[in-house]
Amino acid sequence: MTSRALDAALADPATLRAWQGERRRTRAAMVLWTLCLPGYAALAATAVGQGWASQFVVNIGAVPVVLVMAAGLVVSVLRWEQLGGMRGVLETYPWQELPAIGQAHPAGAEYCRLPDPDDPGKRVQVAFRRFGPGKRWRRVVTEARSAGLLCAGDPRFACVVALPGPRGLLAVRPQHTYVTDRDSRPDGVSEASWRRAQATGIAVPPSEEEQRRRLLSGLWKGFRTRGPA
Repeated sequence: MTSRALDAALADPATLRAWQGERRRTRAAMVLWTLCLPGYAALAATAVGQGWASQFVVNIGAVPVVLVMAAGLVVSVLRWEQLGGMRGVLETYPWQELPAIGQAHPAGAEYCRLPDPDDPGKRVQVAFRRFGPGKRWRRVVTEARSAGLLCAGDPRFACVVALPGPRGLLAVRPQHTYVTDRDSRPDGVSEASWRRAQATGIAVPPSEEEQRRRLLSGLWKGFRTRGPA
């Protein structure tokens, strides 16, 4: 792992533009999905009493359409919150250049291993945070596996990765519980790394999402070990 810059990643104008671009796209998606719901309601209101096709739109088509709109809005809101957390990391940590991360993990395309900042020979298992079912994040991960990537943060707590440029900003979460108590430094984490993570706000107990992922990962490993009945 070699330093790309001595300053925080967000001090780089290209990084700031990339992050702002992601925020603009996410904001636009949130506005679009928010306007779709009343728009569809208005369309459905004008279709009442206009024949069988109109009744289909109002009575049958409403449920899946509303569910898709709601899902799109939720994904956009989660991505917005994710980008807010990413900014804290980019304001504190510099970019580091990493080589190609290799083939996909058997448990899923989003899993990979990144170097431990305190022990580069050791690898930390992490997962790219998805933001919706689209192919965009998958393209970033696929390219990173062969072309390498930039990384800012501490993979034991949270970090941001991107393709060279930077482009395609993604958040990364750890798959191991390094923090069990907000005030205690985990084993294997240096004092400097711990203080930096605390100052950034990423030295917190694992989220419910991470705990669910850990449970699913454990079940997958158990299945692979025992094999199908």
